[in-house]
Amino acid sequence: MKNFLLFLLLLIPVSVCIGQEDNEKPFVEYEKMPQFPGGEAEMLSFIKKHFTYPQSATDQEIEGRVTIRFVVRKTGYVDNITIIRGIHPECDSVAISIIKKMPKWEPGGIYKDSVLHLMDTYFTLPIIFKLPYEIVDGEKIYTVADTMPQFTGGMSDLFNFIAANLKYPHQGMCVQGRVTIRFVVTKEGKVINPVVLRSLEPNYFDKEALRVIGIMPDWIPAKHNGENVNTYFTMPVSFRLSH
Repeated sequence: MKNFLLFLLLLIPVSVCIGQEDNEKPFVEYEKMPQFPGGEAEMLSFIKKHFTYPQSATDQEIEGRVTIRFVVRKTGYVDNITIIRGIHPECDSVAISIIKKMPKWEPGGIYKDSVLHLMDTYFTLPIIFKLPYEIVDGEKIYTVADTMPQFTGGMSDLFNFIAANLKYPHQGMCVQGRVTIRFVVTKEGKVINPVVLRSLEPNYFDKEALRVIGIMPDWIPAKHNGENVNTYFTMPVSFRLSH
């Protein structure tokens, strides 16, 4: 199951050199931290590509942070992968397998007399496993699904519907802006429970945006694991003066 909400909260390099002999001092300061090739954005993309949420963890509704520590060798290879904090055996295994698949890193090191001396260094990486839904009044409402809900006819028809039905409040006093609305598309395709996430003053604009959302026809519902599911959908409603 590829859909998930995964957040890379911290990338914490730990200032440690792995000594080759027992009598060597293991802790050193260094100025260049190891880096995944291409930087943090590329690392996040790599993790997303190889991430799966274990079915047993979703069945038990297990969420949380798996904190992993590993060594980036001065050759760039990654090894000595250990779990500092786990949440579930299969989630821990997923996190470890992702690290094992990583390509060579740019190693860390210390500068002495302006010369970089590469070092074996620890790197600590917390990854959050978050379920793709929340439970409201006993019903699962997904934030991410295999196929997200869609207005019948697609985005162009959605924009046309809003343009045809949205009325600029006469009390608006030349105000322009955007109201952001979140609503639920049920597994039957009904649009329910619209709420304003970002308001536009005066509140006539909020009321008009909610009115238009409330008269929408049925949508094509989201699908997850082959079944229709309730899903949150967030969209802006823009108010512009015509000249």
